[in-house]
Formats: sequence, C-alpha cells, structure tokens
Amino acid sequence: MGHPAVTVVIPSHNHRPYLERAVESALAQTWPRTEVLVIDDGSTDGSRELLERLHAERGGFRLVFQDNRGLVRTLNRGLREATGEFWCELASDDYLPPESVEKRARFLLDRPDHVAVFGDGISVQGEAETGRSILDEKRRGLFAAGDPIRRMLEGVLPVFATGLFRRGVLLRMGGFDERFRFYEDLDTPVRLVLEGKVGFLPEPVLYRREHGGNVSRVTDHVRLEKALCYRLLLEDPRLAAYRRLLRRRLRRSILALGRSVARRGGGSGPEHRVLRGALGLCLCDPRLLWYVIRWGWLRG
Repeated sequence: MGHPAVTVVIPSHNHRPYLERAVESALAQTWPRTEVLVIDDGSTDGSRELLERLHAERGGFRLVFQDNRGLVRTLNRGLREATGEFWCELASDDYLPPESVEKRARFLLDRPDHVAVFGDGISVQGEAETGRSILDEKRRGLFAAGDPIRRMLEGVLPVFATGLFRRGVLLRMGGFDERFRFYEDLDTPVRLVLEGKVGFLPEPVLYRREHGGNVSRVTDHVRLEKALCYRLLLEDPRLAAYRRLLRRRLRRSILALGRSVARRGGGSGPEHRVLRGALGLCLCDPRLLWYVIRWGWLRG
C-alpha cells in the first residue's frame, strides 16, 4: 500500500507559549509523507520570531505569514496551498500523538468510500495530560447513528480538529464558508456527510489543550455564527427534509443572540442585521418579537 501525502495545517494566532510543541508534534509524525504548513495569522505576541527561529534551526515545514484574516480564511489558504491528498488542521495550542496522522490515513486508505474520519482525543489542562477523553457518548456514537445529520443539526458535533479529510472533497465543497470568521466546525461536518461516508476512529488522535486563553465558552461570536449557520443550511435543497428542525434551531439561536445583544445594550452591525432578518420567525415564537424590533429594527 502506498503512502499518499498528508498535509497538516497549523493556523497560528497569538499562541506563542504552545506553538513550538504543536509544530514539533506535527514534525514527529510516523506517517512518512507528512507535509506541515504553518500559517501565522498576524500574531502580535512574538509567535513570528519563534516560528522564524524554528524554521531556521529545525526546518522541515513550510511557513507563511499574513495579516490577520481570521481562522476560516486562514484554513482556506491552507487548503489551497496544501499538496497532500489528505488534509487536517492542528490548532497552534494543541498537539498530536506521534501516530495520529498514520492511524487516520490508514483508516481512509482502507475505506475508499469514506470522505473523512474523526477520532477521539485527550484533554490537557494547562500542561497536564489528564487521560480523559474529550468526547461524550453522544459524540462517540455520532456516525454510527442512523441519521447523523439530524443529530448534528441538534447540536451533537464531532471535534473538528480530530478529523482527517480527503482534500479533493473539501475543495469540491468550496472549502470553508468565509461568511463565517471564527468557526469552521458549524456547517462543514454536515456538508461532509452530504458528500459521502464519514467514519469514526475510537482512538485518541489529538491532545486538546484548555488554558486561560481558550477555555470553551459561549461567546457572542458563536451565537452570531450559529444563527448564520442555520440560516445558510436552510437554503440547501439537500437538507429539505430537515427544514422544520432547522427553523426551530434557527429560532433558538436568534433568541439567544437577541438576549445577548439586549444584555450588552447593543450589538454589532452583523448582529443587528441577523435580528432584523428574523421578523418572519416571530409568528412561531413571539418571544423573538421584542428583540427583533428593539435591536434589529430600531437599532439596526
């Protein structure tokens, strides 16, 4: 069996304390044809200088610097500039076990009808590897379910950073939707399932770090982009069977966004535009009406 090239893209933005370990873990992969591409997205914390030193002293990876464009545009650049048949993302504050790429690549090689595979991971608290899985049972059984699309639309999503993808499929899909800025994992897993089979590897393929700068929390960004995601998925004719569910999820996401905007006493232009466009949903959920009028129209 041959060894198709695998590209590991590391989008880097202000994670200097963790960056070297991420790069070294990608360079230490056992898969013989692993391309490592690091794209620094306008870091201001000394990451650039660290990467330049690593590149000069260690080599073995491609290095790109750009002005800050956000995660999604950075990933699309990584997708375009990659040379591998398979493609994955590694956050610059996470790191990989040595056999991570090999295990996932062999999974896809053994299953030519699969477009992607996701795996498990180990939680890291600061510098301490906890040994705990990053997945709950719902996520672990997602792709064994009879209808993974429904479960994903209900909020059960894979951990995107554990995925390995056929790059040609991602390109055929148009890459990552740049109407999102911060989150690549809201709509892409759903669109992947529409393209073909997606598998699950019940082994840890990622060390996922939690620290003061990245601890997961519901942010204003994710509220806005969730609402945008459901609205865009509603426009996809391949998801016609899920429109009732999508409308319900859209109403909930806009309600959460409206409450957030009200709590802050106002929001951004995109937030006001999303609220302004939700007037037609108010008949199904009157709770939306005040937020839509007060923060969508009067402040939009």
